[in-house]
Amino acid sequence: MHVPPLTAPASTVRTPPWGLVSLLLAMLAWGGLAAAVSAFAASFGSPGDGSRGMQAMQFWILGALGVAGLSFVGSVVAIVMSWRRRRGPALATLATALLVMLAALLLLVVAAHRR
Repeated sequence: MHVPPLTAPASTVRTPPWGLVSLLLAMLAWGGLAAAVSAFAASFGSPGDGSRGMQAMQFWILGALGVAGLSFVGSVVAIVMSWRRRRGPALATLATALLVMLAALLLLVVAAHRR
């Protein structure tokens, strides 16, 4: 009785375009940050409103920051996979530039807040 192999031969396995995946995830990280900033700006109400606006938008802000953080980590993993597998290293380099700019922006905001 012939039992088929559980894995396909190495020549027929298609790997995803890791460079494109890393670029899309880096753009999603920027989009998540933009959504968090937009939700934070929308949470400001009129003076005397208290914290109701912030409480109402808290879920959206945390959700957007979660998406940004997870896509940042996923993009870093996809960048490493792209360079190791040589599947779109140019797009992975562009994704790296986007993530470096995002990290620099966040570090500038943190540094300005500490003063």
